[in-house]
Amino acid sequence: MRHVLWPPATSFAGLLQILSAHAFTLDVRDLFFELMERTAYLDVLSSTLEASEAARAVANVSRFAELVAEFCEVETDRSLQAYMRHLDLVLLSQEDERPAEVEGLTDAVQVMTIHQAKGLEFDAVFVPGLVEGRLPQSGRSPRFELPPAVLEPLVRGREDVIAEERRLLYVAMTRARRLLYLTRASHYEGGRRWRDSRFLEEVRAAGTRTVVEVEVGASSRPAPQPSPQGSEGDIVLSYSSIALYRDCPRQFWYRYVQRLPVVQSAEAVQGVIMHETLRRAGEARRNGRDVTATVLRSLHHEVWSETTFPDARRANTFERNGSEQLEAYRKRGGLEARPEYLEQPFSVAVDGWMLNGIIDRIDRTAEGWRIIDYKSGRPLTRGRRDLQDALYALGAESALKLDPIDLEVVYLAAGTSASVDHSSSLVAEAAKQGAEVADGVRSGRFDARPDRRRCRLCPYRLVCAEAL
Repeated sequence: MRHVLWPPATSFAGLLQILSAHAFTLDVRDLFFELMERTAYLDVLSSTLEASEAARAVANVSRFAELVAEFCEVETDRSLQAYMRHLDLVLLSQEDERPAEVEGLTDAVQVMTIHQAKGLEFDAVFVPGLVEGRLPQSGRSPRFELPPAVLEPLVRGREDVIAEERRLLYVAMTRARRLLYLTRASHYEGGRRWRDSRFLEEVRAAGTRTVVEVEVGASSRPAPQPSPQGSEGDIVLSYSSIALYRDCPRQFWYRYVQRLPVVQSAEAVQGVIMHETLRRAGEARRNGRDVTATVLRSLHHEVWSETTFPDARRANTFERNGSEQLEAYRKRGGLEARPEYLEQPFSVAVDGWMLNGIIDRIDRTAEGWRIIDYKSGRPLTRGRRDLQDALYALGAESALKLDPIDLEVVYLAAGTSASVDHSSSLVAEAAKQGAEVADGVRSGRFDARPDRRRCRLCPYRLVCAEAL
């Protein structure tokens, strides 16, 4: 949440007193103008919000000013009190004003309520959720039996609600110029099974010439799609994609084949911040600078100020914890060596597939080289850790020509490090697992592997019919 900086409380209280006095002498249009002028509200919005958010907010304020002006043009009583009564009637009628149009956003998907869509038309319209309980919405079941004399008006009331819901659907459907899509699902999030909306049968009654139904079975497997490929047609994989496919090929399909976006969690953004801070600290060490506690804290704060954190309520806690974890790593001597490589990308061909990756840091040692991988989350299991570091070793040896290699995983939150014994058998096993994944991707095998914990954390659980 962004906070708007207003004048001190004393001056703000004085402003309220002035405007309260004006409310008895000015019409609501002039009163609104005075409010905007004295608070510089639009200037505050432009200076505190991102450009797109500010444009939308300013457009809505301008639209509100137009509505106030329209009221004053048709009403003889233009006082603030009269306008507030008018707003109450608007709210009671549920006739929502449509969002203000923002220049540059016309060629885009517009999401709105049915009320807001009144009077508008679109080439294609999607109306989701045609199930009982959503459209039409379900009323609450009575907790006890009522006498017939009392029950009859309630029954008529429910019938009126259904009729109003039917009119709303009619409004939504008639917004479409060319294409209209009505969708429903037997399952949404959770285990409950939803029944088709009673309105769907009424739509079907229009005849087969006007209605085309497509049923997507809940157990249907995604059709084979073009696989993630490099310039020469090889399957391109990374540690993350290999591990994801081994967990659930369906989730791999959503992410890497369909490329459905994922909203980053607070923990994921924290990881990005920690990695970038350590990269900048490594650059300082490579340039001969000592990374003191003050320098490290300054770098961390600098990265935070450049990053948009998705959870404002927990931002201070995450920033404090991150700073403490970085300082603990520095005190353990983690930033004493001068890195040879930082955020080093690699790409290597492995038996019909391409391995891509980025190594956080590589140090030169007396015996050879040490690959260091930073983890901001919980420690990996032994199998996952071995797979990742073996793939990194494969990339470092084949693409970067580094040998011999030590592997180290740094768990920042736990304040520990783990070394992995590098062996040819470990690398061979990792290459074998990658080849199995590449073969599955190439063959279009994307079956779901439901698991209660994994499904609960999956960002695609709402679109996956087999999610638990």
